[in-house]
Amino acid sequence: MKSRPAPLPENEAERLKALEDYNILDTLPEQGFDDLTALATYICKTPIALISLIDSDRLWIKSKVGLKVREIPRDWAFCSHTILQPQKILVVNNAVKDERFANNPLVKNNPKIRFYAGVPLVTSNGFAVGTLCIIDMIPRQLNDRQLDALYRLSRQAVAQMELIQEIHNRKQAEIEGRQLSLTDELTGLHNRRGFFLLAEQQLKIAHRMKLLCWVIFIDLDGLKQINDSLGHDVGDALIIDAGQLLKQSFRKSDIVARLGGDEFILFISSYFKDAENIQTHLQTNIAHFNQQQNRSYQISMSMGIQRYSPETNMSLEQLVARSDELMYAHKRLKRQSLL
Repeated sequence: MKSRPAPLPENEAERLKALEDYNILDTLPEQGFDDLTALATYICKTPIALISLIDSDRLWIKSKVGLKVREIPRDWAFCSHTILQPQKILVVNNAVKDERFANNPLVKNNPKIRFYAGVPLVTSNGFAVGTLCIIDMIPRQLNDRQLDALYRLSRQAVAQMELIQEIHNRKQAEIEGRQLSLTDELTGLHNRRGFFLLAEQQLKIAHRMKLLCWVIFIDLDGLKQINDSLGHDVGDALIIDAGQLLKQSFRKSDIVARLGGDEFILFISSYFKDAENIQTHLQTNIAHFNQQQNRSYQISMSMGIQRYSPETNMSLEQLVARSDELMYAHKRLKRQSLL
């Protein structure tokens, strides 16, 4: 007779999602969990204690005393039966005499389990994601105090998991908050703060490595007229398209940012020959966009391009100010050509 694998819980999909949300599978050992398994062996006087989590096809062990393996097939796991009744402890006094486990490989072969007691690890949402269990190689029984202690230890294990999840979520929120604080809401590009933070780092590298780079100040031509005649939704669409065009025109490692309104700024590395080469590259991409897109507007940009070389040792603020001046000079030149 083969061993009888436990059926899946009715809420298996939701249970697995709850387990995934803890981000605990395949993590390193932690003292907080190891203390609980050590206490379980002391209190119940068993050679083996585990804190285990039931994944889709395996039992993965977060903490262990008296066992070397880190995981076993789910079909072999006594704990797969334990999670079927989240509010109850499963006690198997003698596995050889229990038809569910008598032919289990862990009973017939090493470690030749005879006694098992497991308490489900139940989350605050009611999902049994794993167990705290104790194991012995001889039949035995637990007294009421030992059973009560296992319940208490299981609650502490869940509390430890909840704490780790809270710390992880808080760190993730901080990361996302920092990203939001560096990101322009409309375009998804870096904002002014993001640009200066990242470009300052790149400028230090350029100075140390004696690299050439460029700061490009961009102003969208005619945005006010589009807002006045076609509405701000169309103006926003123009800004978004312009931002995407700029981002696609350069390498992923280059910094593309929106300063606000109709102004963009870029910090790019030295793969362009000169400022004229950069301007030609951008104007070609703008012309291609205007030809391909069926829009009620066309993109036009005035640009100022300032070269940085280690010999000049200009600060980022100086590079931005100079590229801004060059942009306005370009805009005046374009206006004069229309007269």
